[in-house]
Amino acid sequence: MDNKGAIRSSMLECRKAIPPSQYAHLSRQIQLLFLASDIYREARTLMLYVPVHNEPGTALIIARAWRDHKTVLLPSVRNGRVCPVYYPKDAPLKQGHHKVQEPVAAQEYAGNEIDVVVVPGIAFDPRGNRIGYGKGYYDKFLGELDQRTIKAGFSFNRCLVEGIHANTWDIPVDMIVTETGIQIKEQIL
Repeated sequence: MDNKGAIRSSMLECRKAIPPSQYAHLSRQIQLLFLASDIYREARTLMLYVPVHNEPGTALIIARAWRDHKTVLLPSVRNGRVCPVYYPKDAPLKQGHHKVQEPVAAQEYAGNEIDVVVVPGIAFDPRGNRIGYGKGYYDKFLGELDQRTIKAGFSFNRCLVEGIHANTWDIPVDMIVTETGIQIKEQIL
C-alpha cells in the first residue's frame, strides 16, 4: 500500500472510532467556528457536502446559509466529474454516485462564481494538502475554479497528519477548520 493509501485507511479508522456523541459535539464546534468567520459572512455562494464515512457535519452551515439567503450548492458526480448543483431550502436528497447525497431535482449551477467550497477529505496537512477518496474528482473540479474561490477543508483535529505527499495534479485547500481553530496554510487564526 502506498503512503496515501496507508494514511487514507488510518484516518478512516480514526473517524470511525469517534463515539457518536463526541462526533456530534466536534462537528458542531467545527461548524460554529466556520460560521463565525469573515469567510462565511462575506460569502454569497457556498458549496458544501452532506457527510459520508463520518466526515465532519455541515447541516448547521446549510441551515444558516439558507436563513442568511445565501446560495447553497452540493456536489453531484456526473461523467467522472464533480458538478455543483443547487440545493434549495429543504429539498429532498437522494443517494448519488459513491453514496454521495444530492438533491433529487439536481439542477446544475451555471455560474462560475463560488465564493467558498468546503472540500470533503479524509486527511489534511498544515500546508493544505489533502487525501480524498482516491478518484481525483475534486482535484479536477478545484483546478477549474476561479482563483478567488476559497477552498476549505473540515477535519477533526485528531485526523490531521504531519505531511502528505502532493502530486502535481493535487489541489490544496486554503484553510482547514477543526474543532480547535481555523488554520490558513501554516497560520492559526
